[in-house]
Amino acid sequence: MSGAAVSGATPPLLPDLSVSVSNDTLSGNEDLAVSAVWTRDASFYRPPESVDARIYSVASGSLVAGYTIPVDERKGPDGSTRHFRGVIASSELPAGRLLLVVIDPVSGADARVPIDVTEPGLDYPGVHLQRHAGTVFLAAAAVLLVVLGAGLGLLVRRS
Repeated sequence: MSGAAVSGATPPLLPDLSVSVSNDTLSGNEDLAVSAVWTRDASFYRPPESVDARIYSVASGSLVAGYTIPVDERKGPDGSTRHFRGVIASSELPAGRLLLVVIDPVSGADARVPIDVTEPGLDYPGVHLQRHAGTVFLAAAAVLLVVLGAGLGLLVRRS
């Protein structure tokens, strides 16, 4: 049996992304300050201008909220480090154990931190209803577009 050389490429390592929060237990009117640090560390990914923050319910696994956290003006000396800062209003969060996931939209790198919210936010029911209504609207619009497209296709086919 003879050996054959196999060549291949190793994908670049993902950037390092770390996240920290002002307090991992929120009560009352405390807002959640989120800080993230992106470090390229010899990868091929360009630094993002913002990171995505998604909050999930630990109990159900469902998405509770999504936010965008902008880049902070501070940069590392060689441009390989980016800082991101943002505030999430606790009034928009439900009570319970939550998981904050911060994601680099360019590379897909992520970092996670658990959060406990002791009291439901006063605005949560309304904000949750708005998000749900937006999803229902988009789904209904998509179904309507498919039905109208099929009807138009039948009309064109018959003529």
